[in-house]
Amino acid sequence: MGGSNNFEMLEKRRTSVKKDSLVVPDSEDTTNWRLIIVAGIVSALNAVENSVLGIGEWPYMKEIDKDATAQFFGMATSASKCGHALFALVFSIWSYKTHSVKIPLLTSRLIAIVACVIYLSIEYVPVNKRYVLMSVYILLGIANSATTVLRGYIAMCSSTQDRPRAFAVIGLSIIVSIVVGPTLQLIFSSIAYPGYEIMPGIRFHIYSAPIWFSFILTILTAVFIGFFLQDVHRASTESKIEEESSRPMFSMEQLKETIATLKRSNLDWSLIGVCLFVKIAATFSHATMQSIMSILFMVQYGWTGTETVRMGSMLMVCFGVLSCVVLLLYIFCRLGQILPQQKVFLVCTIASGCVFLITYPYEFSSKPVVLYNETTHAGCNPVEYSWCETAVAVNPYFFMIVSIIVSAPSIPMMHTALDTVYSRILGNVDQSVAQGAMTIVDDIVFMVTPIFTTTMFTLLGVGPLWLIKSSVFFAIAAVWFLNLKKITTHMY
Repeated sequence: MGGSNNFEMLEKRRTSVKKDSLVVPDSEDTTNWRLIIVAGIVSALNAVENSVLGIGEWPYMKEIDKDATAQFFGMATSASKCGHALFALVFSIWSYKTHSVKIPLLTSRLIAIVACVIYLSIEYVPVNKRYVLMSVYILLGIANSATTVLRGYIAMCSSTQDRPRAFAVIGLSIIVSIVVGPTLQLIFSSIAYPGYEIMPGIRFHIYSAPIWFSFILTILTAVFIGFFLQDVHRASTESKIEEESSRPMFSMEQLKETIATLKRSNLDWSLIGVCLFVKIAATFSHATMQSIMSILFMVQYGWTGTETVRMGSMLMVCFGVLSCVVLLLYIFCRLGQILPQQKVFLVCTIASGCVFLITYPYEFSSKPVVLYNETTHAGCNPVEYSWCETAVAVNPYFFMIVSIIVSAPSIPMMHTALDTVYSRILGNVDQSVAQGAMTIVDDIVFMVTPIFTTTMFTLLGVGPLWLIKSSVFFAIAAVWFLNLKKITTHMY
């Protein structure tokens, strides 16, 4: 971090166009940890806002609308990710054109506030509440997409050497949300639905309490962004800001100019394509668990909504704590420099595929699924799932233990390793749009996976679904292995 003093000197320079924007040197040998930490705090606050629903989404939807099905829940989750993918690109282009991350982030906080208000007012809707929840998920997906701009921001504020640690800060902020969100759900798990009526139509219970917290936190996040986050741009673009800011957001001339610029660049497009493709692996496990975990607990094991929230939250807290330990090793012990990140990604991808093989419902290690209970609305309902009479389920505690031991360290290491490799391949360019493309690939997985997962679960159960997912992981690992030698040349 010897170049940090040089960076601090450049901070004092101001452009005539953006008075509060900091100038970043064109070289990649300086790191501004103050800005990176501020970005990490913003990322953490935003992630916590979106993690408070988590395990309670499906139980709440089923509680307030008996017509809700697992497939509809999958479609609602996919719709949220569609909004996330579309607006990730919008916010990335907006940030690139205006050389600002503050404005897109503040706009996203306003959208999040609207989503919270709708969620808390859902009791005013007499019928078809599941559609209202879907609209809330879409708005939250749009609001969350603005954090895409922080990836390019981190790349611009960090040196090549410090980049694994810098991206680990963002990874740690997301993992912290995995701990905080479920912890809040655990704290309020004793307040069963319908809970307490604060005012006519507005209730406080196990499912709404986290949203009250998110509502307050969203406002605080907007204040923090306004006062502490500063826009940055590279020194070489300083003279172009005024010219670019006067142009329209999009035009055919700009598109042609961008394409021509890309053609003249020395970027390794084949490896960029590989990184975008294998991003599927880094997201696959999380998308699967997010879309099916609560359904899995209620259908296979007959757990009630409250039990599902409590056990699922405990699982996520343990998961988050172990993941935090791994990322702290990246930040303080320079694990990203000790371990070759291109090989870390390969090993973690294989490990994630093994999770589905280990937790497969083999006959010798499983027991029959719990049949449907009309009173608790939990268990396997033969009307919805034709395989109830013959299906078996692995022990839930064995499933959770394996997930914690293998997935908890693997997933954050996969994300950090891939972010590091991708930013090294991109090199010294404005990475806002490129990182936005990575997020869109991420969202494509989230769009497809919930529908695919819930449909497969509804039609065939866990067994075939687990085999398909493990096969996908191993296939992606093979693609990465075939390009490993070429990737390594960009790392040193």
